[in-house]
Amino acid sequence: MDNLDKNLVEKLAEASHELFYENLTIKGHRYGKFTQENKKENNLLKPYAKLSEKEKESNRNNVRDIPNKLASVGSKMIKNQDNETPIIFTSYEIEKLAKMEHDRWMAEKLNDRWQYAKKTDRAKKLHKSLIAWGKLSEDEKEKDRSLVKGIPKILAKAGYSMIKQSNKP
Repeated sequence: MDNLDKNLVEKLAEASHELFYENLTIKGHRYGKFTQENKKENNLLKPYAKLSEKEKESNRNNVRDIPNKLASVGSKMIKNQDNETPIIFTSYEIEKLAKMEHDRWMAEKLNDRWQYAKKTDRAKKLHKSLIAWGKLSEDEKEKDRSLVKGIPKILAKAGYSMIKQSNKP
């Protein structure tokens, strides 16, 4: 399941965005033309279909990495079946996968010529979180942890789940 087909990637990307949307609205955030943390406004709080192609591709890149993340903790995604036992990430796995997601996100931004700045300015491609995991604030780390904790929900929306990989031949 290393290479996800295009339709599955799109389903997972939309599910990932829906989860992001739900998590922020639960915390009292609302749509704003510009993302402003202090005002709890985010310019991505809109339906997936309304996202720009670049924003959609960011979601796609995130979900394309799910099989890699799962493999790193001895798990894999499978089509839903009646007899599988769903797994829950341990706190160690959540931390490992959250760091992996931050590193993946940073590489994506750096490849798109973003740079670190003390204050995020999307128009100028500057972001305050383009720093090593260990230097991130707990609030920033929690964003990646939430994303990782949401993997089972993202998979479920597309008819998949995750299981521990068997070492049997």
